[in-house]
Amino acid sequence: MYTRIVRIQLLLLSFTSLSFASIAQDRIFTYTYQSNVLNKGQRELEVWNTLRLGKLDFFSRLDHRTEFEIGLGKNLQTSFYLNVTSISQTVTDGAQKSILTNHEIGFSNEWKLKLLDPVANPLGLALYGEYGIMGSEYELEGKIIVDKKINNLTIAANGSFEVEYAPEYQNSNLSWAKEGKNDFNLSFGFGLGRGFHLTQENNFKNVFFDNKLAHSALYSGMGMAYIHDNFWVNFTCMPQIKSFKGENSGNLNLDEFEKVQLRLLFSYAF
Repeated sequence: MYTRIVRIQLLLLSFTSLSFASIAQDRIFTYTYQSNVLNKGQRELEVWNTLRLGKLDFFSRLDHRTEFEIGLGKNLQTSFYLNVTSISQTVTDGAQKSILTNHEIGFSNEWKLKLLDPVANPLGLALYGEYGIMGSEYELEGKIIVDKKINNLTIAANGSFEVEYAPEYQNSNLSWAKEGKNDFNLSFGFGLGRGFHLTQENNFKNVFFDNKLAHSALYSGMGMAYIHDNFWVNFTCMPQIKSFKGENSGNLNLDEFEKVQLRLLFSYAF
């Protein structure tokens, strides 16, 4: 009788654990996406804050995103973002320098489809698409997500391509400037127990103008993640390690990119 009661308690505990695990996506990286999606009807609120610091002169940029995610079923989810950006930087007027601050607000919509599971299948696989509307530009992005979970080790890789369109005048004629961005991400996370994870992320960034590579740089940094029931928080510090195109400060590109990026994400599922 006692053995049967213990078995029932263990079975109930297992179902409880599975229900908690299925509430949130258990994302442990801040720059690299994983293939998991929310189940049908599940909702999650994510708050992003990315601080970008350091160029040849003073530069500070804060990107804030508030994201609402909802699972649609059949391994599909969608998300809606409210984006706010604030940039403070040095401007030069003749011999005088000053600090100018600009603000911008925008909207994004993301769709994510999981094709393979990182635990049940040899690899996790998902497709991702997003469009964004800002005051001064329009964006389209596609992403391939691959990941694998092996015991306490999580490995994730992303390949993405983004196109930005911005209005500009040339000889009093309105035209559209096109900029392409191609990113590769490779990240590793190791579970330390009790919901804590140590992470290492790498981001290889490339920018194209007129289909020609104009800027290229590698970011690499360490981070941490904590997951508890229906809540998780992630943080990563990503310094620029080396420029491969457009360097103007030693081995760094401080024209297109920043010296360091810091990102904090936290989420609540309900």
